[in-house]
Amino acid sequence: MEPAAPLVRLTVSSRLVACLWCHAAATHAEVIRNRGLCQSCAQDNCEISWRLVYDRDRNIGSIPSNLRAAYGL
Repeated sequence: MEPAAPLVRLTVSSRLVACLWCHAAATHAEVIRNRGLCQSCAQDNCEISWRLVYDRDRNIGSIPSNLRAAYGL
């Protein structure tokens, strides 16, 4: 007995997955290379990715002055 349609196995690099940010279809290799993002989202977000000022949970940095003023800290 044979299957109705031949099985086509995609290589890992050409398999389509969703971007974590915009949910658009992108290749698996592209998403892995950009840590979960498609190429477009990675380019858009690279400008702000290094600007981490404060992370309370990881105890990184200090409270930004605008938050300090807004909450009276």
